[in-house]
Amino acid sequence: MKKIIIGAVFALTAIASFTGCKKFLDINSDPDTPQFPDPSSVFPTQLAAIPRGLQFDARFAGRFIQNWTSVTANATVDQMGYTANSDANGDIWRQTYFGLGQNLNYIIDNGIKNGQWDYVGAAYTLKAMMFQYATDYHGEIIYTDAFKENLAFFKYDEQETVYRGVDSLARLGLKYLNRTDYNASTSRLSKGDFVYNGDVSKWIKFTYGILARNYHRTTNKSTYNADSVIAFCDKSLVDVNDDFVIPFDALKNDDANFFGTYRSNLTTIRQTNFIVRLLDGSTLSGTPATSATFFNRDPRMKHMLSASNDTTNGNNGYRGLDPGTADPNSGLANWWTYAVGSANYTNARKKVANPFGDTTYGNPSANVFSAQYRKYLFGDKIVMPVMTASEIQFMKAEAAFRSNNKTLALTAYTAGINRHFDFINRPTFPRGNNPLFTGSPISITEKNDYLAGNNVKRSEATLTLSDIMLQKYIALWGWGFFETFVDMRRYHWTDLDPATGNQVYLGFTFPAALAIDNLGKPVYRVRPRFNSEYVWNRAELLRIGALNIDYHTYETWFSQP
Repeated sequence: MKKIIIGAVFALTAIASFTGCKKFLDINSDPDTPQFPDPSSVFPTQLAAIPRGLQFDARFAGRFIQNWTSVTANATVDQMGYTANSDANGDIWRQTYFGLGQNLNYIIDNGIKNGQWDYVGAAYTLKAMMFQYATDYHGEIIYTDAFKENLAFFKYDEQETVYRGVDSLARLGLKYLNRTDYNASTSRLSKGDFVYNGDVSKWIKFTYGILARNYHRTTNKSTYNADSVIAFCDKSLVDVNDDFVIPFDALKNDDANFFGTYRSNLTTIRQTNFIVRLLDGSTLSGTPATSATFFNRDPRMKHMLSASNDTTNGNNGYRGLDPGTADPNSGLANWWTYAVGSANYTNARKKVANPFGDTTYGNPSANVFSAQYRKYLFGDKIVMPVMTASEIQFMKAEAAFRSNNKTLALTAYTAGINRHFDFINRPTFPRGNNPLFTGSPISITEKNDYLAGNNVKRSEATLTLSDIMLQKYIALWGWGFFETFVDMRRYHWTDLDPATGNQVYLGFTFPAALAIDNLGKPVYRVRPRFNSEYVWNRAELLRIGALNIDYHTYETWFSQP
């Protein structure tokens, strides 16, 4: 941890060391670069930094949970493994301790001095959010020693301790967000907040969503309190206008969506058979959509997934890959380079398309901004969601189901599906970001036909945990990677639904071959960031067992009884 902490605090401590040298500051001060900037200047950088942690690591977490897979056969990450001596999978760690870390502390400290309670509350909420992500992803992390100066080594805390810390940080966020005695001479949150435009009521809802996540993780423990989760959900995001989404301006590399064509980070990524079968009706209805059973196909499919040129598979060309297996046709050139009717022509048209759009197999606009190539959340000027009202409803549905309130569970489950339709159909987003639907929004008729079809349960007697979790998986696909990673580990990947005897995540299978270092076990955590921890903090890693080759398969505290 040494390298990260020193780097994070240097900018602030170095400035502070000169505070007694007034003449020096007078000579070297620059009015365009204030040495103690207002929180309104720092806060936007913190919002913009969130995708750096989440989207970078989503390249890996998304493959663990089979949102997508690599077009390359036997890729280690697709096999639930890791890359040794690498910072791959270390960006949530980096953002928690470096990207946001001391900057949020700066906002809090100066906001308290200046009576800028909205900035203070929002900063505490973001601290709670990042520590929650970090501990859920890595297990034991540095919490009580985080940001302490003059330490050479940093102690790791048990996950239970971090969970209590997240709860405390979120409640501090609520405390300050609810204050109204602002200093009238200082900036308000509306100046630096490009997510909610300073709407404190929405920040309060978001904070309750963080608490709902924190409390809902422990479903396997006797201390799990479904009523608390439901109460937090009821105070959280209500509809798509409350969704916490990070917009991108897409004017240069650093303010373009990491998932867009310009930055070319998903060019070799492909959708999996798991998500294709959830959306084509194979899994939820038991019958894949065909011309005779078209109503089984989810109308969200054409807006979320990419289709191949060849549509003779009876599924409108929607295809996927299984993790660890390459597309058998991926080595073929573009279909139009072959003679019509030849085997290569036919097979090349069956290649699984990449996320940027139907019938696209490479990156059509790397380093070139283009609104033409985008699908769902995979475009240059497309928002990155952090929390949505749909997710909140599915949490509430599961909590209600577990407390045997099946009436409430069914209501929230149905609301979760509807909110996700609203999410796709939302016509406008902050900063003019593009809508998520392809062509036209999903029609009322399409939605109602789906809700009345075989994919959706409509009675308390037939609703199961599997129904709730699979619909939640769909709603979080393509953005809620870390929530889904938590959910699938809570169900130990292949736990059975007591009502059906089948897996809760029906249709999910492990890769044909797990990575060698897994020793036959699935992934449960990600190793701490290599550069800061394995280089500088090895004694603590030895203490917690993180030097063992299979450390990433050690079950996390939250998923245990």
